[in-house]
Amino acid sequence: MNNRPKHLQYRKNIYRRKRTKAIAVIVGAALIVLFVLFLIIGNALHNKTAEEEPTDYGSEDSSMSEENSSLPAAATVGAYALPLLEDGSAFSSRLDAIPEDAGAVCINLNSEDGLLLYRSELISEFSFLQSSGDATSLSNSISSIKDRNLHASALLHIPSFSEEDDLAREIQLTAWCAVAVEAIRAGVDDCLIMTSSAGVNDIEKLCSLANLIHDMEDGAIVGIVIPEEVLSVGNSEALISKLSSSYNFLAINAANPKEDEDVAMYVETRIARMQVQLIYHKMRALLPTADDAPVMKEYIDTVKKYNVSSWQFLP
Repeated sequence: MNNRPKHLQYRKNIYRRKRTKAIAVIVGAALIVLFVLFLIIGNALHNKTAEEEPTDYGSEDSSMSEENSSLPAAATVGAYALPLLEDGSAFSSRLDAIPEDAGAVCINLNSEDGLLLYRSELISEFSFLQSSGDATSLSNSISSIKDRNLHASALLHIPSFSEEDDLAREIQLTAWCAVAVEAIRAGVDDCLIMTSSAGVNDIEKLCSLANLIHDMEDGAIVGIVIPEEVLSVGNSEALISKLSSSYNFLAINAANPKEDEDVAMYVETRIARMQVQLIYHKMRALLPTADDAPVMKEYIDTVKKYNVSSWQFLP
């Protein structure tokens, strides 16, 4: 039998309820304070991370993706070499020799040292530009290509990155952009820039070339052959992404074997090593031109074996 006074038990129950309520209030307040602190610290860390985010070529953020996605996509091509000029044959004969089932050709606007292979109106504006004595109208050549319903990709060599005078270099680079636009206005479907003298330190300048061409000709499709130095550095993927943000398409040169190197083996090794980048960035593989059709087919089969959908033979 419980002889404890009822009033004492009642007061104890009241104290217990008050204590429980006080504990609940304290816990609730603590949780609110912790939540606020969590928000403050989280925002502070986010702002610090944003401030310390690198501004170099390693920042593959959403803004880069949006910029890249705003560029028109380049066509998927299988292009055969069609030199604008070649000793011993006429352009019409070389065009007739392109396989009937071909969908595209690759013409060369100039030689590696910069000599234009067509008659250009820009020669009167830029004194360093010169055309070959046998050069003819580019628009006539493009018209003949279009008569066969072929996609025309124009290769443009830019040798001016080796120019030591910075002012002369800037003028020359601007002129080469004008050459690219001239070719696009003449009817080529895309222009592929190739420069053997550019390196890692020229990434921003290479991007500015594409931007200038896009500014001069709205809707222009322009690509670039990724310089060898860019492919060999540790942050090559970041540099490639940077180029991809300005160019409609990228290309890998698999057409430059050493003199004593087995060409077929070189092509396969090159494509295999760059397969991930070729597929991920939808690059074109540049292939060496051969005199024999079976050899060329072997190169094409190699590209297809590694699931690379775009390729072109260099003139």
